Amino acid sequence: MLRRIFTFAMIFILGVSAMSAENKMQTKQGTILHCWCWSFKTIEDNIEKISEAGFTAIQTSPANECFVGDNGGLEIMSAKKGKWYYHYQPTDWKIGNYQLGTRDDFIRMCAKAKKFGIAVIVDVVPNHTTTHKDEISLDFIEAVGGMEKMYHKNSDHTIRSMANRREVTSAMLGGLPDVNTENPLFQEYFMNYINDLIDCGADGFRFDTAKHIALPDDPVDPASKENDFWPIFTGKKSVNGKSVKNADGLFIYGEVLQEGASREDAYGKLFPVTASKYGKLLRSALKNEKLNAKGIVNFQNAASPEVVTWIESHDTYANEGESAYLTNFMIRAGWAVIASRKDGTPLFFNRPKGKEAAQFPGESKIGETGNDECFSPEVSAVNKFRTAMQGENEKFLNGENAGILIIKRGEKGCVIVNLNSKPSAVQVEIKLPKGTYIDKANKTKFVCKDSVLKGKIKPKSICVVY
Repeated sequence: MLRRIFTFAMIFILGVSAMSAENKMQTKQGTILHCWCWSFKTIEDNIEKISEAGFTAIQTSPANECFVGDNGGLEIMSAKKGKWYYHYQPTDWKIGNYQLGTRDDFIRMCAKAKKFGIAVIVDVVPNHTTTHKDEISLDFIEAVGGMEKMYHKNSDHTIRSMANRREVTSAMLGGLPDVNTENPLFQEYFMNYINDLIDCGADGFRFDTAKHIALPDDPVDPASKENDFWPIFTGKKSVNGKSVKNADGLFIYGEVLQEGASREDAYGKLFPVTASKYGKLLRSALKNEKLNAKGIVNFQNAASPEVVTWIESHDTYANEGESAYLTNFMIRAGWAVIASRKDGTPLFFNRPKGKEAAQFPGESKIGETGNDECFSPEVSAVNKFRTAMQGENEKFLNGENAGILIIKRGEKGCVIVNLNSKPSAVQVEIKLPKGTYIDKANKTKFVCKDSVLKGKIKPKSICVVY
């Protein structure tokens, strides 16, 4: 009897483990919608629509308790009525804040996402706290051993050099006090937060400012004994008897911006990292209306293919506004490139509502959805193409000029992007069955005969054929 119970338990555990690994792979091979500044309730209300658009995961803004600025105003960016970045200023690591909603809201959102097969990725912020130290939770202060043990010794100044790893991993970034992430008491407290998110339904995490948290072989801050944050939070090690739940089944990636001593190759051995240089390369190509096939294949990242790709991120849009000039079509065209690729995990940043090619148009507030570009027929068609082409090799080709890019996936289908302001005749050598094909984005007609697909693509448009 005991043997039968033990056997059943092992089968159950192995089954759960296999299911978790499958869900992780589905997220990695799928598409993520970054629901930037959406509340948990707003995400819940739009899960079905997100699923219908072909996304396989959503990413929330930080769920932690945070500094309440501007009297709790919910403008995305205003001098006195609210700012998006307050949720990146933790006051405690417990679920729920005034911008996104409560822990119960989070649980309901996750339950709805599970119903539609959508993974939930939570943006987590262990690296720093708010600058308003008097707002930090007493629970948190006591748990880490007091305010004097909360921060790195080197956190008495802002980073002086991005080429110096000790500076990068222990000094203040943007004036935000740098948490001693190697303090076992902090690690245990943060572990409770991570595991609570998992218990509530989270399927993975984006680690904000990951490159500012030391790797095991980085210089050790005087306030720390060893750099073991990453071994602990990737599930290789426990702290005070506690471990990350279901570590092997979580999709984890790190924000490792490629400047200075970013060490993306080393981080990439732990988890996928952000391909920030590739995003910059593609934005330049889109601006110049030339998607040179040979010039945009390389991910520009030593961690490749373990990368998360984007055309823009919330930082490139909301900080200095370096990507704010992108038009809606430029974003869709860039998405067609990254989401139709074999490798990388593409993330679609949802901009606020309002005028295109502008930063903070002022039509939507924190908690609301952004614009509808993530639900456009071209984006949805590319998302579904990516799912249908799993396992197929990729090949980049140009049409009559560099304004036409063709991403061919095996012999099963292709995505065609026309950046030009005029229509263009296209022909692609591909072993599709003979017949007529209607592209799934704009209903453009193509004909395949003798393994050559021919058609005429409209100006500034995307065609998805398979």
